[in-house]
Amino acid sequence: MATEEQGQDASLTPHSSENSGGGPSETHEEPRPEDWPESGELGWAETSAQEMVAYGNTVRRIEWLIVVAGAVCAGVAVWPLGWPLAAGMVVGTALAWINFRWMAAGINAIGERIVKAKSEERGAAVVARGVGRIFLIALVAYGIFVCSVRGLVGFLAGLAMPVIALMCEAMYEFVASYRRSS
Repeated sequence: MATEEQGQDASLTPHSSENSGGGPSETHEEPRPEDWPESGELGWAETSAQEMVAYGNTVRRIEWLIVVAGAVCAGVAVWPLGWPLAAGMVVGTALAWINFRWMAAGINAIGERIVKAKSEERGAAVVARGVGRIFLIALVAYGIFVCSVRGLVGFLAGLAMPVIALMCEAMYEFVASYRRSS
């Protein structure tokens, strides 16, 4: 019974060492990409123009929502919490918007570098832009901290505006998909 089960296990794993008496299989071939099954989950299909337009619209909506959320939050915070906090929030929102745009460009550059063999994007430039974003935020945060701690609190709140924008976008996409399915 045990040898029969081992024989069945060996037939299920053609590259196992049990196949050829302990050594590697002689018929071992590396799988080729053209042998892999086509699947939408694996992402082998090209992105359609319609999907790219939808992606661009989503990014623009998120950028717009960052600005709106920052303006509304700063406007609400100016009376009870003071103008230093509201001004810090406006600066944080502006930097969050810039950071989001640069991050989206960086992600597109990395995607292009991965997909295209002769990409114009250089890996060092993509990394330098990513580090530059972080350095810019730290530099502005330090400058605000030296001037006003309340302004720093507002600045950090402003940096969180992309989170609010992404939550709003998720709600928008949920409602839009519900309407499409109805």
